[in-house]
Amino acid sequence: MKKTVLSATVLLLLLTGCGGNPATGPEPAGPTPNPAETGTEQAQAPSGAPSVEGLDDAASGTFAFMIDEAKGEIILPAEAPEDVEGLRTRLGEDAVTYALVTVQNPEGGTTLDIETITVSTPEGQDLELRPASTTIEEWGAAANGGGSSPEVVGLVEQYSGGALPGDTSELLMIGSFPEVPDTVQTVMVQPTGGGEPVEATVRPES
Repeated sequence: MKKTVLSATVLLLLLTGCGGNPATGPEPAGPTPNPAETGTEQAQAPSGAPSVEGLDDAASGTFAFMIDEAKGEIILPAEAPEDVEGLRTRLGEDAVTYALVTVQNPEGGTTLDIETITVSTPEGQDLELRPASTTIEEWGAAANGGGSSPEVVGLVEQYSGGALPGDTSELLMIGSFPEVPDTVQTVMVQPTGGGEPVEATVRPES
């Protein structure tokens, strides 16, 4: 930093309290910003959502699909549920990726179960997410020599089941990979029962 040397006259004025002309002096400092207010505006966590090849503004990480009359949305990646993530950590399992599927299934339809969600990259890599209940059950069996603990059983029951007719359901899917690739080419949804997979199309940020 460049140092400034003050003359004796200027030092004397400062010591005796003789200031400059208020009209030409430095303006008083404004109010001190409230960190609680400014922090909210400035600190925004990255979404971690993938981009989609050929679509520059696909940063929402939300993909929409339709199977028969049921409408679904996939949030990928989704926030890790505390109970499932806590169990994974305690059992020493590797990091995973979560997807949250919200399904609006109209009256008169059938229960919709999702077997897999497959994320494909432009490089030809296929990453698979499966129902949370299946993955949690495998974690418990691996940690208990094929058996299962009450905690595991409770979480398997909690996250089991499909999207019921006449209801809006949330289905948790887990992928055995630590993060979603930066660029995604396709997201395919495979319903159970041998039906044809459908593509989930990206919903850009509005």
